This record gives sequence, C-alpha cells and structure tokens, in this order.
Amino acid sequence: MTSRTTLQIGLFTLLLCADQLSKWWIQQADFQAASIIDGFFNIIRAYNPGVAFSMFADLPDAVRLWLLLGVTIGIAIAVLIWWWQERLRPGITSWLLVMILAGAAGNIWDRIQLGYVVDFVDWYVRAGGVEYHWPAFNIADACISVAVVLLLVTSFKKN
Repeated sequence: MTSRTTLQIGLFTLLLCADQLSKWWIQQADFQAASIIDGFFNIIRAYNPGVAFSMFADLPDAVRLWLLLGVTIGIAIAVLIWWWQERLRPGITSWLLVMILAGAAGNIWDRIQLGYVVDFVDWYVRAGGVEYHWPAFNIADACISVAVVLLLVTSFKKN
C-alpha cells in the first residue's frame, strides 16, 4: 500500500471518528443546546429520519430505512470503486472521494444503529425579526457537501 493510500485511509478514519464522536456527545443526556454565534450558529440536537431537508421522512419507517440504506450504500460502493481507480493519481480527486466515503459511512452507521441520522449544526440568519434556518446537519453531511462542491469546481479546470 502506498503512503498516499495510507494517508487517505487515515483521513477517512479521522473524519469518521470526528463524526461519530460529535454525534455521541450530542446524544448525551446532559447535552445542552448552545448559541455559539448569536444570530448565526447554534449547536442543537436533532434527529433526521430522512435525508437532506428531511426528504422521505414521511415514508413508513421500514420502507424509509431500507430505501435510504440501499441508495446510500449503493452510492458509497460506486464512490469506493471510483476512489480505488483514482487513489494513486495526482490531484485532489481521491482526497475528495475519501471525504464523501467518510460522510456516507458516518450516516450509514447512524441509520443502521439508530434508524435516523443525528444532526447538530444549526446555521441561521436573523432578518427583520425573523430567523431563517438552514436544515441542521453534521460532520458527515459537511464532508459530503464540501467534497461534492469541490469535485464540481475542479471538474471545470482546463486539462
């Protein structure tokens, strides 16, 4: 195994552990929601049985769980194959794929263990006395989102 591959596996492990440890902390009985930056950022406890923006949350539990696990595992397998092909090539693509895999693994683990995903990052803005909240998310979601955006951006570079 090359040192690049070893480092990427290390990054995967680090991100997955950070995701799971943060979710463990949020689920502790003595956890208290906190305003980190008033008017912009809170740490909360939220459970999402669906996916982004709580899509599919209204499906019956068993259907939703198996559908979301099946789709997520299928995508993770496709990304794993892509990573395997890219892992030794120069550039950041393989690193971004590792971020997607770590995020997928973190959320798959939650679904298998809990039946839902634990979220805790609450971004929002106040305007005219009204708060506008982005749906709560977690480290796994952030890994996936950042990596996908960067993959899209880097796909437009000139060869």
